[in-house]
Amino acid sequence: MKKMKAKTLVYTAMMAALIAVATLFIHIPIFMQSGYCNLGDAFILASGALIGPWAAAAAAVGSALADLLLGYMVYVPATAVIKGAMGWIAGVLCKNQKTLWKRIFLMALAECLMVGGYFLFESALYGAAAAAGSVIGNVSQGVMGLAVGCVLWPLMEKMKKMIP
Repeated sequence: MKKMKAKTLVYTAMMAALIAVATLFIHIPIFMQSGYCNLGDAFILASGALIGPWAAAAAAVGSALADLLLGYMVYVPATAVIKGAMGWIAGVLCKNQKTLWKRIFLMALAECLMVGGYFLFESALYGAAAAAGSVIGNVSQGVMGLAVGCVLWPLMEKMKKMIP
């Protein structure tokens, strides 16, 4: 990656904060399991439009911070890696797509990575049978994140053009 400019640093910190806030305060508990659905994924995906590859850092820091503050300590390292990878897909692969459908496909791929990543992590911790129970909740979160992220993406692009 290129050397980070001050403006990019500010945007990255702002997106990390937005991701953390969307995860902390805009979440829906899943009663089938101990987790929750949140809108953090939507801001991870949309951050790619604003900060490009730095979306990986914003996603890793914002999501891990939210897990830490919500008391999901065991998930913090996995969340940093999984959500950071989602941010990378959004900031590098999605950012370079001019076709809406290709961008949506790549955003869906990022959400599939989230579902698979948490399944593998939880399988290592609790076993595959227990981890399978979280798949429905993670898929629900992924669908919600994809839908809202597709709405936020063009807004972030407009915002980037308006700010010098």
